[in-house]
Formats: sequence, C-alpha cells, structure tokens
Amino acid sequence: MPERRSSERFAVGLEGWFASETTGDPFACTVWDLPETGVRLVIPAPADIPLEFELNIPDKGAVAMVRLVWTTGSHYGARFTG
Repeated sequence: MPERRSSERFAVGLEGWFASETTGDPFACTVWDLPETGVRLVIPAPADIPLEFELNIPDKGAVAMVRLVWTTGSHYGARFTG
C-alpha cells in the first residue's frame, strides 16, 4: 500500500489535554504521533471531542489549535490550524 502522508510522523507518547465541548472540563489524551501538519491522539474512554479545539501538551510547553479530521475507535487524527 502506498504511503499517503505528506510529511514524516514521529512517535512521541506525550500526555496532553483539551477542553470538553459541552462542559469545558479538561480531558486527558495521549499524543501518539506528531507529524509536521497534525497529530494523532489516543483517547481511551468515550469523549465529547469538539471539531476544533486547543490541544495542550504540558511536558513540551506547547499549545496548538487543531481540527479533527478522522477517528477510528480510540485514535483521533487532527490537523494543525493555527
């Protein structure tokens, strides 16, 4: 199967969080892959995930706006928007 990604991805396994769409409460996730253009998150429990949200990665002091583009079970792909 040919590779469809436009940039190399890097496995990182960092802890992150974002705010719930309905309550605004923080929701924990794991940043699994971190290519230049987006991120793959692992969210083990069902979550109220907004279409666009601010992703926080405290260990790296990073904050990024992302837009959800795909999901398969507990894995979610998002593209950086700003």
